[in-house]
Amino acid sequence: MAAKSTSNVPVRKVTAGGAAGAVTVILVFVINTYVSPAKPLPPEIASAITTVLSFVAAYLVPPATSDGVAPA
Repeated sequence: MAAKSTSNVPVRKVTAGGAAGAVTVILVFVINTYVSPAKPLPPEIASAITTVLSFVAAYLVPPATSDGVAPA
């Protein structure tokens, strides 16, 4: 049975995962452009780092008390 959010606003966990993904992409850009331009991170590694850090952020952020879920 699927669950449905009681609001159209993204829950805290989703926001944290998205923000972590965006920050990671910016960090990879900075590393590839300024820190190590001669040997940039391969795209596969950059993608893996982004995925893992987004997951960790979303996992560690607790749900807010206002993050309601209703049965579908």
